[in-house]
Amino acid sequence: MIYRFERFVFDPDAARLLDSGQPVPLEPQVLSLLTYLVENRDRIVSKDELIDEIWQGRVVSDAALNTRIRAVRRALGDDRAQQRFLRTYPKRGFQFVAETDCLEADDEADAPVMAPQASALRRAWVWVGPAILVLMLGGLGAVWWLDDSEITETSLPLPAKPSIVVLPFDNLSGDPDQEYFADGFTEDLITDLSRIRDAFVIARRTSFTFKGKAVDVKNVAADLGVRYVLEGSVRRAGDQVRINAQLIDGQTRSHVWSDRYDRALTDVFSVQDNVTGQIAAALKAELREADSQRQRPTASLEAWDYALRGNVLLFNPESAEDFQDAKALLDKAVELDPGIASAWSGLAFVHFVASTRPIPGISAPNSKDLSLEAAQRAVSLDPKDAEGHWMAGVGYARNGQPERGLVSCNTAMALNPNNDCAYVCAGLTNMALGNPAEALPHFRHSLRLNPRFRPSTKFTYMGLAYLHNGQDTEAITALNRAIAGSPNDPTANFALASALALTGRVEEARAALEKSMALAYSGRTMIETQRASHSWMGPGFERVLEGLRLAGMPEQ
Repeated sequence: MIYRFERFVFDPDAARLLDSGQPVPLEPQVLSLLTYLVENRDRIVSKDELIDEIWQGRVVSDAALNTRIRAVRRALGDDRAQQRFLRTYPKRGFQFVAETDCLEADDEADAPVMAPQASALRRAWVWVGPAILVLMLGGLGAVWWLDDSEITETSLPLPAKPSIVVLPFDNLSGDPDQEYFADGFTEDLITDLSRIRDAFVIARRTSFTFKGKAVDVKNVAADLGVRYVLEGSVRRAGDQVRINAQLIDGQTRSHVWSDRYDRALTDVFSVQDNVTGQIAAALKAELREADSQRQRPTASLEAWDYALRGNVLLFNPESAEDFQDAKALLDKAVELDPGIASAWSGLAFVHFVASTRPIPGISAPNSKDLSLEAAQRAVSLDPKDAEGHWMAGVGYARNGQPERGLVSCNTAMALNPNNDCAYVCAGLTNMALGNPAEALPHFRHSLRLNPRFRPSTKFTYMGLAYLHNGQDTEAITALNRAIAGSPNDPTANFALASALALTGRVEEARAALEKSMALAYSGRTMIETQRASHSWMGPGFERVLEGLRLAGMPEQ
């Protein structure tokens, strides 16, 4: 049987998924999962049933299933927010919900394939690892980790300095459970390359939007406005690892450099350093000597492996369960080796999110304090790692110390000028200090560094900064872009209602407020509670409250 839904044609027997006529690569377990869900689309399929079907009696964690679910969603251009194809039913399971036509094999040639909708907005991905972009306050935190639509500028000019994107390294181990290892290796390379002086490096979350896709490096380079593309593969077998890497000129498709490494797993760090050094030489850039040495685990590879698994889960968390699984892995890492800075950075992020939205088993009254403490621990262990510094900056701002927060953000930007999180951190702390005009360039630069990672959240930040600064017309433009990518974001809708009211468009403001209040949970629908949860954002938030009051939000 062949299945057709929207622009896709799926032939399980031929192991083929076509997207508008173009093949979409699927790993064997992802193919099996999609097949089972489509064939049983008339009902909710439980997690246990899926695990029994796909792993056939093997004992695996929920995290393994969640990884395959995410892979199905990526293949279909779906996400947990929209759920156009795959719907999650908490504590019950999953169901394939897209309207599906069944075709006989002979009909395939005549089956029309729907063209993708002409739109500059396309669903994109992920959210990060030991370093995931930050926060917002109560409401923003609730939507911060949800997928956003891609909103990018077109025809980006090449930066004046050498520019590069690292595509996710392919996992050739033959074991999908080793996917985290290839992802972690890619993430480490991006971090190291980001420290090259005078280089422009696309952030990892944008890089990972290409994961699992057949791409043309010339198109990728043009799309992101970079000169070079790095791609490669990782094959791990037991205690051995083989890594292939090649650097390509995105304008000519010519190979600048390539190499292959066969190493013991215990020597994987030297491979990462070697690859980074070779690329730096090819780009004629110097690695900062103080930054060229990655922190190595002091106790065991087992602890490092737990830290890597936990942080990879945080690349693109889709549910509370992902945060719970990540925390369990990171807790195990620091139990085995409390000296791994990346594990503490990951825990700082988990606790920060838990302070902005309820995560069962993690959220607590002191979550924001736990977040700051974990970030401080990461900084003390590895003061040359930007991740701990930007997380500390956000933590300080959230705890009413934006001056200290800005110092940490500035340190993060100095250590890693390509870390988009550091610029978001600087934008938010500037807002908290009452300097929204200084926040705006930081948000813009973060979007340039990482154009495919939650652009609508960054446009929301821009809109709030414009509102704080009295630029209401500009705020409306930015917030409309945010809502185009994330229509159900209550914070963006609240801010839009405020901006419309402040420009005299009261009827439109009331309609926007009504929608916002329907999207938000009840505790965020009064001026009093808005002030309580957002006041740390700085004195400019009073203008936002003024607009909400004009739009009709009750005082208490």
